[in-house]
Amino acid sequence: MNKVNYAAMSDQGLKSYLLTHKDDKEAFYAYMDRRKSRHGDAAIKLNDPAWEEKIIAMIQKQLGSD
Repeated sequence: MNKVNYAAMSDQGLKSYLLTHKDDKEAFYAYMDRRKSRHGDAAIKLNDPAWEEKIIAMIQKQLGSD
């Protein structure tokens, strides 16, 4: 069996692969690791005057990337 290079796949490509290879645990973990790594930039300080705009931007980014 050939080793699949998940790192070379685009986010959408990895998601599509995972949906058609649901028993591939490595693909699942690779996908979840990618998603988890993106959430590091989600912190917003409570006293940030632009908090609402930042939240809207994050939501729009998530909707566009999934």
